[in-house]
Amino acid sequence: MGHLNGRLLWHKYAESYFEKAESILEIGPLGYPTYYENILRKKSDKVEYKVLDIGSDFISGAEKNPNFILSKDPMDYPIGDNSFDIVFSDQVLETVDFIWVWYKELARITQPGGYVITINAYSYPRCPSPIDAWRVHSDGMKVLNQYSGLKTILSVTESLELEKYKVPLRTGAYFPGASITNPYGDDSGK
Repeated sequence: MGHLNGRLLWHKYAESYFEKAESILEIGPLGYPTYYENILRKKSDKVEYKVLDIGSDFISGAEKNPNFILSKDPMDYPIGDNSFDIVFSDQVLETVDFIWVWYKELARITQPGGYVITINAYSYPRCPSPIDAWRVHSDGMKVLNQYSGLKTILSVTESLELEKYKVPLRTGAYFPGASITNPYGDDSGK
């Protein structure tokens, strides 16, 4: 799906992996073509790019994509083992009931030597689609990867929107995608 911060994170950390991939599955797509598919198609039309969701309520036309896969089961996709070089989601993890089961499913459909790449909401406002259950710190993602048999290459909690818009860190104001103020009211972090 994606918010600005997700797109900025994708460009900074993930885009180079996508440029090398031959087969990509995007879970929870938004629109057709999706933002990410559109960028990759401009560079090469040889990539096999499929999209998957468990419904069409939140995907704004992605179901019109001829490579759209509708899964009736959010934890068991109608896809064979080891099918994709990259299995990708942007702003999806927080809407999954049982993320530990889901992550093992992502690992199952990713080829050996492939990548599961997720960009997750961290401090965006609640957005039930239909639920909004999780905000996972970078250490939590490392544990989830380990539990799912995946090796963590990179796990960060970061807002690039602050950098892009030159928002001072100490504004005391809310900015989408970032928690600018310390939740403890001081700089102690305790």
